[in-house]
Amino acid sequence: MIAYPDSARFSAVPKTNALYAIRIAVLPLVFAVVISLFGVMNAGADDPPQLEDPAQPAAPPQPAEAAQPAETPQPMAPADPAAAAPAAAAAQLPKDFRGDGFYLSWIKVIACWLVFLLWVKTTDWVSTDGQEFKQDFIRWNPIVFGTFFGAFLLTWIIPFFWLAFPLLLLAYAVPLTVYIVQRNANLEHNQRVLTPEHLRFWAATRLNKMGMKIQAEKADPHETGPPVKVFAHGGPDEATNNARLLMARQSPGLRTAREILADSLASRASALMLDYTAQGATIRTMIDGVWIPRETRARDVADPALESLKLLCGLNPQDRQSRQEGAFAAEYESARLTAAFASQGTQTGERVLIQFEEKKIRIKSLDALGMRSKLKEELQQSLNAKQGFVLLSAPPGGGLRTTTDVVLQTCDRFTREFAAVEEESNRYEDVENVPVTTYKAADGQTPNNVLPKFFRTEPDVAVIRDLVNAETVSLMCEEIEDGRLMISTIRAKDCAEALLRGLALSVPPEGFARSITAVLSQRLIRKLCEDCKEPYAPAPQVLQQLGIPEGRVQAFYRPPQPNADEHREPCEKCGGIGYYERTAIFELLTVGDAVRRVLTENPKLEPLRQAARKDGMKSLQEEGILLVAKGVTSLPELMRVLKQ
Repeated sequence: MIAYPDSARFSAVPKTNALYAIRIAVLPLVFAVVISLFGVMNAGADDPPQLEDPAQPAAPPQPAEAAQPAETPQPMAPADPAAAAPAAAAAQLPKDFRGDGFYLSWIKVIACWLVFLLWVKTTDWVSTDGQEFKQDFIRWNPIVFGTFFGAFLLTWIIPFFWLAFPLLLLAYAVPLTVYIVQRNANLEHNQRVLTPEHLRFWAATRLNKMGMKIQAEKADPHETGPPVKVFAHGGPDEATNNARLLMARQSPGLRTAREILADSLASRASALMLDYTAQGATIRTMIDGVWIPRETRARDVADPALESLKLLCGLNPQDRQSRQEGAFAAEYESARLTAAFASQGTQTGERVLIQFEEKKIRIKSLDALGMRSKLKEELQQSLNAKQGFVLLSAPPGGGLRTTTDVVLQTCDRFTREFAAVEEESNRYEDVENVPVTTYKAADGQTPNNVLPKFFRTEPDVAVIRDLVNAETVSLMCEEIEDGRLMISTIRAKDCAEALLRGLALSVPPEGFARSITAVLSQRLIRKLCEDCKEPYAPAPQVLQQLGIPEGRVQAFYRPPQPNADEHREPCEKCGGIGYYERTAIFELLTVGDAVRRVLTENPKLEPLRQAARKDGMKSLQEEGILLVAKGVTSLPELMRVLKQ
């Protein structure tokens, strides 16, 4: 949407200028009033009253009955010829400028006065507008002021109103019109005034305030077509963003870029990748964590689209080798989101990655995450303990932040005092009754720089979001021995790897093994689309390999399979992918003696996994098989996730 200049700019007069303008505007009216009063006071001066001569006696009154009808007086020539000259001159003055009995015509004075008021307002606008947009206001101020002021003086001198008033209007309108034409030619379209678009905007904004709903602007041709709008984002200021958007709109490939973006957003994509080769541009979209191929575009179409996106991000469209990063914003289905843009030259051409800001999904319970009731009860026991160390883990992009927030929301934060430590530039979502202390990694700080002061506040539960060094873990273990519960996070594929990554920080194994009480790990897995999934009978050997007793499960489910004899329209819900949204599979390790012994004696991956099974942990594979048996996901999808 183009933001046309608000008409309020015409009245945006500084306070000092406004007072000055009011005084100037009143002067002509005061001048007219004084002259008019002077004319009233001297009205009839051409016919002075006849004074009686006191030396002569007054004529006696005649009786009423003797009174004769008055005869029409005959004009007499004045005794003094000099006294007749003013009267003759007054009789020759035009009647269309001066009224009878008054020196001036009020209607004509007020008409001139209103034009004068309008001139004061617009002349001040010319001055302020010229300074704002650097339109040589030093040259234009004398032109606009001097032309009208000279014509205004002539208006009071020229006796013919039909000639003087049009001259005044021309002296007002011509310099102002020339200035507006000249400044509009030098400015961008959205900065021009008195254009049809600006007048429509001006009228609509005022009529809308009166309750009359009128569209302020015509539909922007850059916003028609694909149902997505793009905006510049990330520039140092709004002017820079507007300039980037204008350059992108002038690029012929913007519409194609919007088509690609709209197709991606309509399919719930979280990222978009374009691989440019000599043959064309291959497009892929990430949907529910998996790259899905899309239609390949020809280079003569895809290249202008990439150029427009680079211009929108303030990048160099001619550079196809260097790594460039930027950002832009988009609006789709009334939701505005930001997109991170990155491009890098490759051996075959160039690769472009666009990552959309994912919508915030409010998940308030572990059930909504997909956790089984039994696992939830075991986890709650560890979280309700007065002391211990609960470690949460997931691979990168595995939903660890969301799970951590939900875990904290399920805890009793009212009878127990919680507090958290986070890196200042990597803040998590705020959780009620969990105050946060931050540290600055950019300044070389780590959590152990703030933990001594943090622990002096005596929280019952301390949430250290990320484990980064041995000093932090050692301080946490010391506080656990003093009777506190610690909750922390680490990136790992499963529970055993999470424990090893904690030890890899050079933490003393004995203290770490003694403090750790539970480890929760998770993976995200796609769910089958309920509208198009189809059942099939699993082979007996498959059931045997999965450990499912024969006859326990009658059918597995999978996405619809292609059939050469039957034409199927793609599913409207999932777009023909066969999967829709994701859930999580969890493994929860309640640390026992077997795991503690391995941590201190032989901290390796396979021995830890075996010890975890001895302590009663069900692996991610076992939890995933339950989802396959229930028809929530497919066996190929589970195999894909476990191989990550």
